[in-house]
Amino acid sequence: MTLRASQMTLRASRAGWAVAVLGALAIAAPARAAVPSAEKVRKAVASSNAAAKRSQPLLLDVALVSETGQVAAAGQARLDPTGSSRLDLRLGDGRDETHERNGSSYRVTREGAPVDRSPPLLPPVRLLLAPSAEALAAALADLGADAERVDLGIEGEHDCWVLGGRDPGPFGENARASLWIDLDSRQPVRIDEAGGAHFRLGPSALQNGVRFPTWIDVEAPGWPRWRMEIRRVAPAASPADHRAGGPGRMP
Repeated sequence: MTLRASQMTLRASRAGWAVAVLGALAIAAPARAAVPSAEKVRKAVASSNAAAKRSQPLLLDVALVSETGQVAAAGQARLDPTGSSRLDLRLGDGRDETHERNGSSYRVTREGAPVDRSPPLLPPVRLLLAPSAEALAAALADLGADAERVDLGIEGEHDCWVLGGRDPGPFGENARASLWIDLDSRQPVRIDEAGGAHFRLGPSALQNGVRFPTWIDVEAPGWPRWRMEIRRVAPAASPADHRAGGPGRMP
């Protein structure tokens, strides 16, 4: 696995290992051996999800922001640990758009009519909400990831475990399905899909007892970058909570 020359060291203090980089070197075998097993990482991630109170159905009030900083849509998302998720948006022109993800299926409708081509705004939420190591393994497998592989990587300022593994080369160009976890906080910082979509997760904040990323950047081939700002997070007490909000409802 090749590291960028400009990123000289994965800090030893974070995980008890050190990697020296000169030019572009592979991770040394002794350091590679120090990487915990996938099972241990999955357990740590599931424990972090539970501590953050994410392992339950959630309601999110969101705003969709373009690269220029303009709010293009607002609405509400409902996320479930089973992997079913729905995002209802009110677009700037007044039309309603719905994104639905269930497992590997992704469906978009606008004013009730199917949309053939659209960026995937909803990340694979089973990875963020998985209540157990077994559930996380199933979610990784559903994404097409190798649930038994763990690599090391850097995402921004985060030294990461990469569940599912990553391709050799620049960290930002990984095309392997994977979940990137900060070594210190055990919080998710990135999700990569095999099709080339990347979901980069902002710092987590606590709202209504739930710790959740404050934003999600969506990068998909052939589309500009979108940011989904998470303006409110709350447990979803019942399906009626979702219907009461509706597209465009903001706190």
